[in-house]
Amino acid sequence: MSHAVARLLRRVLFAWLACAGHAAQALPEQVVHIAQTEFVKSDAADPPQAGWQPQSLPDSWRISRPGQDGYGWYRARFPHPAADGGMAGILISVVATTYAIRVNGIEIADGGGITGPIRRNAGEPQFVTVPPQVLIPGENLLEIRLRVAPNLRGGLTPLLVGPRAAIEALYDSEYFWRVTLTRSANVALIVAGLIVGVLWLRRPKESMYGWFAALAILWSLRNFHYTYTGSAIPSRLWEAFILGSLGVVLLLLLLFMLRLTRQSWPRTERALLWVCLGMPPAFHLLGQKTMSELRLVWYTLCIALGISAMVVLARHLLRGGAQRNPGHWLILAAMCVTLAFGLHDYAVSANWLPFGAASWMAYGAPLLLAALVFAVAGEYFGAFDAVRELNENLEKRVAERTAELQSSYQRMTELERAAAVAGERERLMRDIHDGVGSQLMTALSGFERGRMSSEAAAEVLRQCIAELRLVIDSLDPEQRCIADALATLRYRIEPKLQAAGIDSDWEIDSARSVEMGPGQMLDLVRIVQEALSNALRHAGACRVSIAFAAGTPWELTIADDGCGLPASQAAIAPGRGLVNMRRRAQRLDAALRLDAADETTGRGLRVTVTGAAPSMTIAH
Repeated sequence: MSHAVARLLRRVLFAWLACAGHAAQALPEQVVHIAQTEFVKSDAADPPQAGWQPQSLPDSWRISRPGQDGYGWYRARFPHPAADGGMAGILISVVATTYAIRVNGIEIADGGGITGPIRRNAGEPQFVTVPPQVLIPGENLLEIRLRVAPNLRGGLTPLLVGPRAAIEALYDSEYFWRVTLTRSANVALIVAGLIVGVLWLRRPKESMYGWFAALAILWSLRNFHYTYTGSAIPSRLWEAFILGSLGVVLLLLLLFMLRLTRQSWPRTERALLWVCLGMPPAFHLLGQKTMSELRLVWYTLCIALGISAMVVLARHLLRGGAQRNPGHWLILAAMCVTLAFGLHDYAVSANWLPFGAASWMAYGAPLLLAALVFAVAGEYFGAFDAVRELNENLEKRVAERTAELQSSYQRMTELERAAAVAGERERLMRDIHDGVGSQLMTALSGFERGRMSSEAAAEVLRQCIAELRLVIDSLDPEQRCIADALATLRYRIEPKLQAAGIDSDWEIDSARSVEMGPGQMLDLVRIVQEALSNALRHAGACRVSIAFAAGTPWELTIADDGCGLPASQAAIAPGRGLVNMRRRAQRLDAALRLDAADETTGRGLRVTVTGAAPSMTIAH
């Protein structure tokens, strides 16, 4: 960006050199620089014969003829510029306001109608071709009739006469630097202002963007008057806009600087806003003569307004404000350059400098606005940088918290694993104590008292072995499916049922798999075991049926054809069988229901366990 600004500064310098005057240039051969003429003030349509006085160029009527307007004649002599007799050209850097040119008494140019509406020609260099048939060998007479408006700065700069190709090349160069470059810069800045305006509409609380958009658009539109030529806009309206809008532009600059530096002068801002907005219509009402008289006074006030904007920024920078955006120093430098350009134009308007193109501000305004664009972009993208930095810090903190949560999760997993192991150990100890341990204690007590026969002791040991196998089966990591556990239980318990004369019917849904943990599996098998033990010992049943239906929810049913619910329930209650079954069902998060197997006769007992499947897979 700094290199781009440096290139822009160099181009502005070159433009100043191009517009400063052709006397300092190394002119091509056969190009004549005319700076000495004769002049006569006359409204006559033809040049008078007498009254001519020597007049050097540039000539400002406000200096040589203060208070005068109307028509005047300039004349000078030049040698035939084209050795081969070809077409010649004339270049006038600045002529104000309307003109006509004669060569050897023949009119060859009419700059906008010498007798019609006043035309503004000072904004562009003027190029006039001279037909070869008009020129004569030796000296040729050049006559320029100039019409000066009462409210405009009238005058004429030195002339260049020579071969058309050489003059046209000089004209193209000057036209680029004075007109094309400035108009292109103004259009680009209008676009930048519109873009910033859109950003402001998205973030209306950031008033700085709104003030900058208004400043860039209005100032760039106003700058077109430096290159405006024509008479389409009424002179009074045009002058009121040019003078009044300068104050509005500099007020917008001050407001932007205040917002840029995070300052506010509410009362002063309101007063200045009313004054500056009221000046364009006030100038229009006052008229062209009054506008001309107040021009320098108004320019002085506008310069003071611009200097106040510089002071606001300079104080901000001296207080360390550039730490947030170093581009503010670039703005201050551009403001100093723009102020110097403005003082130059002021000096030309005040006749302190020779008559010429008072348009250095045409370069200063784009330069300053470009610096403002740089600063606004810095502010805008600085916000993005701040957000990105916040996001990076947030991501870092999230990563740290994630690592902490991961560590906590690992610790919790370890604690849960330890708790599961402890719970499983406690469950095994409880089951062994309540099952195998209780039976062994009973057998030991019987042996010690001599009340248990060897056959009874063997039966107790067989039951203990069956209990241990049941517990071991529940711990088998490859046996997590209910159907598999029920199949194993059938294998172990069906011989005992047959020995007791009880037929059993097993309907196990093995097409779908319902998986459980070892503790849950053991609780479910214990419920089946408790229900079958009730049918075997107390119900007097001849037949039992065990059915398991996989699904969501799954359902396990154990039914017998014994004495029925009342007698069975009474038999179950002393042994705490029903209480144990309900407790185990609760641990399974399942529902336990007891009802009669045959609702008509009321005989038999049906135990139904219903629960949601922890996991379900389709068997292949």
